[in-house]
Amino acid sequence: MSRSAWCQADQRLAQTARPVYRELIEAIRRSSAVHADETGWRINTLSAWLWVFTNQEATVYAIRDNRSSDVVVEILGQEFRGILASDGFRAYDDRRLAAWLKQKCLSHLLRDLKDMEESKTGRAVRFAQQMTVILREALDLKAEKSSLDPGVFFQRAQVLEAQLDTLISTRRHLSDPDNVRFARRLRKHRPHLLRFLYVDGLDATNNQAERALRPAVITRKTNGCNRTEDGADAHAILSSVLVTCHQNSIPILDYLVQLQRFGETPPPLVSSISAPT
Repeated sequence: MSRSAWCQADQRLAQTARPVYRELIEAIRRSSAVHADETGWRINTLSAWLWVFTNQEATVYAIRDNRSSDVVVEILGQEFRGILASDGFRAYDDRRLAAWLKQKCLSHLLRDLKDMEESKTGRAVRFAQQMTVILREALDLKAEKSSLDPGVFFQRAQVLEAQLDTLISTRRHLSDPDNVRFARRLRKHRPHLLRFLYVDGLDATNNQAERALRPAVITRKTNGCNRTEDGADAHAILSSVLVTCHQNSIPILDYLVQLQRFGETPPPLVSSISAPT
């Protein structure tokens, strides 16, 4: 087998799997929560981005030549009704997404707060310390939620909400420029910081999307990404199918054999996705 023969075989398989890929996109659009992230990529010598949209049941990869909100809208649709979990990258805060429900990753915030704690001294370090305590208490409260009386849980959640509002209030005087910028950043994302407390099954972090990107990062380091747009398209389709098979405990080789036997009517890969309520 030559290298070109392998490439042609991959592209033929990707074409066969394209209806399944479209099915995965529709499933992701119907889901109650989606984790999204992106990483740098290349198509031949040109810069590109590999995106991932994932939850517990399905994963969709997309390789595009831009890192804008256009990709988010293309994959999730203009009227996505679930919750979008992501980091604070501006593409996820485009005006077209203003009405969407979101959850910002607390892990990213806690890492930035840790860096601030280590770099600040005196009174300037107090803001990062206080914010870290609030976010960690919120994570602990979510872990205890199933064992708490609903009234007690709600009361403790409201205390954390009030503490957070007080800490980032515009009425509070912060003299350190980094603290001022961080408080402004938190005010911008305020509706999307503690949503995970009230939605069962919603993670406070974007770790799921970051884990889904790790194989792509390894590929980028070892194989040099894709040489052509057709290769990038095939890569996105086959990666989406293979990862979703793994998520649903479907034997990958068996599914690919069935896929080629079924032809125009491929076997279903995702039978049900949790729809938003």
